[in-house]
Order: sequence, then C-alpha cells, then structure tokens
Amino acid sequence: MIISFYAAVLAFMYIYLSINVVKVRKSNQISLGTDDNPQLLRATRAHGNFIEYVPFALILIFLAEFQGLSSHYCHILGMLLVFGRVCHSIAIYDNTLKLRVIGMLATFATLALSALALLLGRFF
Repeated sequence: MIISFYAAVLAFMYIYLSINVVKVRKSNQISLGTDDNPQLLRATRAHGNFIEYVPFALILIFLAEFQGLSSHYCHILGMLLVFGRVCHSIAIYDNTLKLRVIGMLATFATLALSALALLLGRFF
C-alpha cells in the first residue's frame, strides 16, 4: 500500500518532534507544562499540531486508497501531507507566518481532497 510509505515517513517526523520536546524540556529543566518558556511552547505546539492532524489525514488517505483511488492520486495526497507538515513544523520553530499558512493550507487540502475522493468514490 502506498499510504504505508507516507505513514512511515511521518512516523519518523513525529519521533523527531517528540525528541525535540524532550531536549527542550531537559535543557530548561521543565518536566511538566511549558513554564511559559517560548522555546518549549513552540516545540510542544509543533508536536501537538502534528498529532492533531496527521492521524486523521492518514486514515482518510488509507480509506481512499482502500476504495481504489489511483496510485498517483494517493502519492499526491501523501506528498501534500508530508510537505504541509514539514512546512508547518519549520514555521513554528522559525516563527514564519507565511510558511505556517502554506503548511496548514497543504494539510487542509489533503484532508479536503481525501474526503472528496471518498465521497466521489469510483469517479477517480
């Protein structure tokens, strides 16, 4: 299955974001919460936002692939999701609003296009 590849890539990204939170917590000696530390706030939100959107997007792409969506469309959806999540994560750390918007638009597009593929079913 095509979606397995993108799920694996995103799993490594999730591990990276998780390790980054741990590193920031350790370097600032903050075990719980964020203590209003700007660096930790950014790290936890990059991590949190990732886990809020990625699982649902992967489920939608999986369902579309399972229902027979053409492989090139599945690759487009997977690449769009990875692109969006990379842009968004970089933007949170760098405080780059434009890149953050691009990342969220790519993520929303992945969700919407996947849902549309499910609704339209065999038309693709």
